[in-house]
Amino acid sequence: MLHRIHRVLKLTRLNQKILTLAIPVFFGMLSYTAIMISDTAMVGKLGEVPLAAVGFGGMVYFSIFAFLMGGSMAVQIIVARRYGEKNDIGVGNALVNAIYISITIGTIMSLLGFIYSPQIMQLLGDDPEVINYAGDYLAYRFLGTGFFFLGFALRGFFDGIGIVQAGMLSSITAAVTNIFLNWILIFGNLGFPEMGVRGAAIASSLSSIPSLLIIFFFFFRKDVAPFFKAQVWKPNFEIIKELCVVGIAPAVEGTLTNLSFAGFYKIAGLISTTTLAASSVVISCMSLSFMPGIAFGIAATTILGQAMGQGKIRLAYQGTMRSATFSAIVMGTMGVVFIVFGRQLLAMFTDAPAVIREGYPALCIVALVQVGDAYHMVVGSALRSSGMMYWVMFAYLIISFLVMLPLAYLFGIVLKGGSIGIWAAFFIWILLLAISFVRKFRKKEWVNIRI
Repeated sequence: MLHRIHRVLKLTRLNQKILTLAIPVFFGMLSYTAIMISDTAMVGKLGEVPLAAVGFGGMVYFSIFAFLMGGSMAVQIIVARRYGEKNDIGVGNALVNAIYISITIGTIMSLLGFIYSPQIMQLLGDDPEVINYAGDYLAYRFLGTGFFFLGFALRGFFDGIGIVQAGMLSSITAAVTNIFLNWILIFGNLGFPEMGVRGAAIASSLSSIPSLLIIFFFFFRKDVAPFFKAQVWKPNFEIIKELCVVGIAPAVEGTLTNLSFAGFYKIAGLISTTTLAASSVVISCMSLSFMPGIAFGIAATTILGQAMGQGKIRLAYQGTMRSATFSAIVMGTMGVVFIVFGRQLLAMFTDAPAVIREGYPALCIVALVQVGDAYHMVVGSALRSSGMMYWVMFAYLIISFLVMLPLAYLFGIVLKGGSIGIWAAFFIWILLLAISFVRKFRKKEWVNIRI
């Protein structure tokens, strides 16, 4: 392990490429995390029930968010592969047809989600007051879904060709807009009515608009124009089919895995409202450590896709494992921060002493699995990029629904372990995913897969 860390820290061309791709993505993810954190922190000032509702509703919406991100992952995977093959028309075709898909599906999801959110929360929740707030929050979050879906498709394109600054600036714009609108709409500043939980949801949805506008400016770059000749603008049903085949697995995987976390929240709610609120705050703290995993995962996806397009298998393998080690160093450090400064971090999101007391032991459990989480996120992203997205999907679903949720219920409810019990199940979940993904990737069954 020390030898691997030494190789990672050397300033090689591969390391420079990984960092050039990952660092802008990291700051972009930091901005998306700021949206989640600002909602949680600002709503936390309204009390325990609104805090629990936003955490619960936010987790359900993140299942939709994961669907959008999973679908857009197909754009990055295919674009990176075509870019590596030096197929400019193929690169442009992938994006244009992804735009048609994202506008159509995003609009439908926005409308249906707004209408049926209260019923969704009634199916998932137990506390009537929490359900009421969460249903309202979820409905207004859904209104921005179409814009977010289109934004993710565009970001997948730019990530695939290596222009990761587009996603970074778009994300920063969304975060700044969201925090400002939160201040206005949650608390009723600048003459606006005090809207509380609903205001937080509206602010998050509206933030998607300027975010989308920012990313459009990158299409005026000279190195982007060659991908968009006249023939790429017609809908191509073969390419739409290809995008759906590649994208459906990560989209379904992301949605159902996050729905399993809605089940996790439900189990937390069965213990107590305090446990539910504490789980919401722990998830918000965890989002700080998710960012390096996602950033280096996107770097690995792009490097592997482009390398496979060029027939460079060794580069694909080394780029992935090097990215995972980078992520493990950063996320392992975050784990130490969680243990040492955990109570102070929790206090950033809530003023309730009971929530902080309940949340800190859970945060320490999360800290202990950060290195495993890094490998699971990065290697999982690379496996999808290599064409093994359906294997990854089934691995997530089996371990989430047949291992993590039953263990959370057993440890938390049956054995009366409370917060420690349910987060122990989370620890086992991450560890099993990490071991499964690394073993599968090292077998190199993905070498001959063509996309």
